[in-house]
Amino acid sequence: MGNSTTDLRFTPLLSTDIQAVLEKHGYRLPSGSDYVQALVLARVGFVLRNLVETFEGRTR
Repeated sequence: MGNSTTDLRFTPLLSTDIQAVLEKHGYRLPSGSDYVQALVLARVGFVLRNLVETFEGRTR
């Protein structure tokens, strides 16, 4: 169990993999500008960090 801030497993590839799984199941990013998609993906990154901490039994 590591600190999510310095956890080397938490890479852009992890986010890309999660995005691919969501898209495979029919979920899509909102249409709109690149800026809108960047904001959404930033929020997804935050939630993903919470998910991995919860999965490993870590809490804040």
